[in-house]
Amino acid sequence: MSQRWCIWFAVEGDLRFLSHHETMRTIERIATRASLPLRYTQGFNPHPVMSLAAPRPTGVASRNDLLVVSLEETPQGYKANTLLGRINEQAPAGMKFFKAAPLTAKTTPLPVRITYELVLQEQQTPPVADRLEQLGRMHAWPLERHAPPKRTGKRRAPRTIDIKTLIEEIGLTKAPEPLLRWIAVEAGGLWARPGEVLRLVGLDERTDLARVRRAEIEYTGVPTSPKQDPQAKET
Repeated sequence: MSQRWCIWFAVEGDLRFLSHHETMRTIERIATRASLPLRYTQGFNPHPVMSLAAPRPTGVASRNDLLVVSLEETPQGYKANTLLGRINEQAPAGMKFFKAAPLTAKTTPLPVRITYELVLQEQQTPPVADRLEQLGRMHAWPLERHAPPKRTGKRRAPRTIDIKTLIEEIGLTKAPEPLLRWIAVEAGGLWARPGEVLRLVGLDERTDLARVRRAEIEYTGVPTSPKQDPQAKET
């Protein structure tokens, strides 16, 4: 018998440059060193039964990622504080696990809304504000999306998507610091990529993407997601 757990964690600093595959490998090693009774798949190449509900884009920090992991049941069961303590002892700097709860639902957790934030530099604020005003008068926000090349090396033709259908809200605040904030939602199986939103408002995704953070993610089918910033509790 096994039990599924939801574990929320934050990724900051240099660890934001880990790819999805590298993030999963890091978490697997953390769980192994913490001596968690992981459940493994069957077959010739067994691996831990764990997944991320909303894989994080490479280069983007996050304050509310969700790991779903299956643990073998023990007679004494598990306590959230004990579980968090064991994995945080093994976690590298920049990765902090801050909430755990049993997952009783049989469905797989899915993201509903993802809130992104970017602190703008002083010279970026006026052109971004002008661009947002211009976007507010447009009925559609078409962007070209480039797909990765085929295994043969042949390039795939880009397709045009209306990113406006993938953004529930986008705006700029000026106090206490200029902050670009947007809420991404799913439509037709698509999500707006952070780099695409940066291009949409006239920013450089190659340099500005590394300053973007996922501030909040709303999931379906999980215990109540924490609303406060976990970093605010650190001393």
